[in-house]
Amino acid sequence: MNLMFRSAGAVFKSPNKNGRHRRQRVVAGQMAGFVKEYLGNLLYYIGSSIVRSRRNVFRRIKHALIWIFVRVWRVIKIVFRFIAGWISDVWADLTNPFIKGFRSVKGYRDMMSEIKDAPGRVKMGRVRAFFKYGFMWNGHLIERFLSRVLPVLCLAVCFFVVKTVATLPYAIKVNIGGQDIGFIDRESVYDDAIATIKKRIIKVDDSEWNPSATLTVSVANNGEIATQDVMANKILMSSGVDVAEATGIYIGGQFYGATTAGHLLSATVDNIIEPYRKAAENMGSDVTVRFTRTIDLVSGIFPSSSVVSFEELRDMLLSTEEAPIYYNGREGDNIADIAKDNGITVSRLKELNPQVNLSDTVLHDQVRLLVSEKDSLASVKTVRVERTYSTIGYNVHTNVSSDYALGYYSITQYGHVGERTTVTEIEYKNGQVVRSTVIEETVTEEPQDEYITIGIGGSSGGGNVYGGSLAWPVVTFQFVSRGWISGVHSGFDIACEEGTPILAAESGVVVLSMDTSTGYGRYVIIDHGNGMQTLYGHMNTRLCSVGEYVARGQIIGLVGSTGNSTGPHLHFEVRINGERVPAEPYLGW
Repeated sequence: MNLMFRSAGAVFKSPNKNGRHRRQRVVAGQMAGFVKEYLGNLLYYIGSSIVRSRRNVFRRIKHALIWIFVRVWRVIKIVFRFIAGWISDVWADLTNPFIKGFRSVKGYRDMMSEIKDAPGRVKMGRVRAFFKYGFMWNGHLIERFLSRVLPVLCLAVCFFVVKTVATLPYAIKVNIGGQDIGFIDRESVYDDAIATIKKRIIKVDDSEWNPSATLTVSVANNGEIATQDVMANKILMSSGVDVAEATGIYIGGQFYGATTAGHLLSATVDNIIEPYRKAAENMGSDVTVRFTRTIDLVSGIFPSSSVVSFEELRDMLLSTEEAPIYYNGREGDNIADIAKDNGITVSRLKELNPQVNLSDTVLHDQVRLLVSEKDSLASVKTVRVERTYSTIGYNVHTNVSSDYALGYYSITQYGHVGERTTVTEIEYKNGQVVRSTVIEETVTEEPQDEYITIGIGGSSGGGNVYGGSLAWPVVTFQFVSRGWISGVHSGFDIACEEGTPILAAESGVVVLSMDTSTGYGRYVIIDHGNGMQTLYGHMNTRLCSVGEYVARGQIIGLVGSTGNSTGPHLHFEVRINGERVPAEPYLGW
């Protein structure tokens, strides 16, 4: 035992380094294997549980669906059986009387064949017994047949009655003084007919004319239903007042009287407007001609007190005397219709009648409205729509760059003018223009700007090309076309290509920069102090503005041919204390 201890102690005390490492590797391998086996078992358990749970879930869903399907199918079968049984019962109830009747006829024929040789008393007894027991045994079949057929027949009869009643031409019967005068389709037609009658009475105070009518619902033929105007005629004829068949004239919605010579009144109205229509034929296609106020001729029954002579109405229409025009408004009149009939807007109607409350859509009382401050009754309005086309100028953008040599000039993008269409409504009154209004303005083509590149590379900043005290005012030129001529020409003309840069001859402040269509055209004036100013005329483009300080040799514009010019050139002037002096000495020319 001691030997074993010693041996073990000897091993412990004298460890082998390689053996220890080997044991450690073995232990580590065992632990790794244990962990691997444990994790494997754990994952297997988890996977098995998931698979088992999934199968259980699917199994439960399957069983639930089967349970639901079985219950639903049972309900369907019960419903189907009930419906099939009901249909079978109904079919039997409807067909059994006919089947039994057919069989009874056959049985009666067979019975009569059997007893054809029997005595009459026997035959009568057999026939009575046949019908007695036949009705006794089969009478319930008739009852069941009627219980099925009668409800259907009742529904069919009700449907037919309702449909027939619903399609009857119901209307409102108008009764005045115990007399039925006609039918209308709605109550508002009667109210409109009363308003129409009141408009056939010249005097304003018509409140006393208000017939007592009874309205009841009744059946009428479609041909008996009257319109507003027809009902107005019938009411007038049954009212007991003296009436006459005539043609009434309404101007701007205002009734001015009626005449029995309606054809002459219509011809007079046509003769007034016809010359303006013929004149409009030469004014183009977009021309409309109408009376300033609407003129309506209405034929019907009018109170005799409203019928006047044709000559009176004719003179009224042909009169050119201008005077204020009024409209006798009645309760319920639409304000917008009044304005439209008289050729004005609602706002204008309110302006003409500030003392009247016109905030609502209709009038609530009888009131006299001013619809025109000064006009004639039958004035004619002609409206012509004119379309004009104009050009839209384009802008010129100049890029001054030292990357290009002095005198370089290039148009990188050419300008293109745009186009504008203006629609103007020109209004004539009795042939004279009274108003011109632009109703639409549309740009049909946008302008395209022009871009110019000008080189100033190598420029000395506006040096003295010819030794004068002022710098030469252009970067390049072709020739001097004309100089100072006393009393004839007060400047120095330098011919150049269009767009050549113009330079300030000396430092100073721009005191004028403007465009004119004559004279200098586009031009600039620079004040250099000490009473000296220089002028640069006929520019294509100005590149400086009033109040701007410019340095000697700075580009202030481009050469052009604007104003009184026969070709591209710079008109250069020198002014001392406001007096023009020859420029040649200052330029060294």
